[in-house]
Amino acid sequence: MNTFERYEARLRSRDLADATLRNYLGCLRVFATWWEKTAGEVFDPGAVTVLDVAGFKNRLLGENRKPATVNLYLDALSSFFSWAASEGLCPSDPTEGVKRVPEQRRAPRWLLRKELGALIRTFQKYGAVKDRALLALLLHAGLRVSEVASLRAESVVIRERSGFVKVWGKGSKYREVPLNATARRMIAEWLEQHPGGEWLFPGKGGGHITSRAVQKRLKELGRLAGVEACAHKLRHCFCYLLLQSGVSLDKVAILAGHNSLNTTKIYTTPSLSDLEQAVEKLSWD
Repeated sequence: MNTFERYEARLRSRDLADATLRNYLGCLRVFATWWEKTAGEVFDPGAVTVLDVAGFKNRLLGENRKPATVNLYLDALSSFFSWAASEGLCPSDPTEGVKRVPEQRRAPRWLLRKELGALIRTFQKYGAVKDRALLALLLHAGLRVSEVASLRAESVVIRERSGFVKVWGKGSKYREVPLNATARRMIAEWLEQHPGGEWLFPGKGGGHITSRAVQKRLKELGRLAGVEACAHKLRHCFCYLLLQSGVSLDKVAILAGHNSLNTTKIYTTPSLSDLEQAVEKLSWD
């Protein structure tokens, strides 16, 4: 097993989201290729210096990469070299002296109420019972797409006037998310038609549905609604609408499974639409 394969095994053991794992490995390979061309030798973690990391950062900035993109590369390299140093593959972490690029704080992309209304109507008209159960867990419970896809049928508890879903999120962190009346009804309708088996949303070969399959279905129904829909936007809607309804930051953080209140605070940042409405108040036309 080579260095990259060992590192990938380490990432997988941390239960990272599939997208995060792909991004980190992709960034690492891009850096390794750049380093080999620059150094003229096969990539060796122990030979990488702070100057190399800084030079790679400057190259990305010279290509007019967005600060968020540059910081993703730096985060990926920091993760790798921290692991490599702990494994004795390099004497120290060469990313420690390289600062991240300042970013303008931006609000997450959630759906506007008009867009959300169009999407919900499309789910009601064209979506199957299973689709509506997926929507309930993404929009009314704020689950990550990977959490929804891997839910076991026994993880959903529905009673006459209450209910909740048991979720093992990032890092196998456990939380229980209450289900409101709408979510309970939509999920109960699916359970009446459920084919049986371990998984709430069965997939092929006896396993559960994949995150990609969920995203594909959301995209299809979103296209019918004239809305760019994805699981992450629905999760953003969940957090944003809760805060707009007066729910406290600490409660939203617990419901969403955030490790830090700083993550939840991004939903208090005005969106572009909010800013457009603000400056329009000064218009003379």
